[in-house]
Amino acid sequence: MTSNWALLQDLEDAFGHITHFEFLIDQLQEAVNNDDRMGIISIAASLTAFIPVYTENFDKKMQVAWRKIVIE
Repeated sequence: MTSNWALLQDLEDAFGHITHFEFLIDQLQEAVNNDDRMGIISIAASLTAFIPVYTENFDKKMQVAWRKIVIE
């Protein structure tokens, strides 16, 4: 059985992955500021491809933590 602490740590780790997107967003803003069309296209494609994976992971961790900590 997984402890509440471990569940919350998993949830925090999942959220941490999402916050890594700040780097890509900063890079995207820089590309926009520099009118770097290829950079904009590349970074936007990266964000579009990866954010669903990270948010799905967070949602799964949240559901597990919610069921264990709140419902049980």
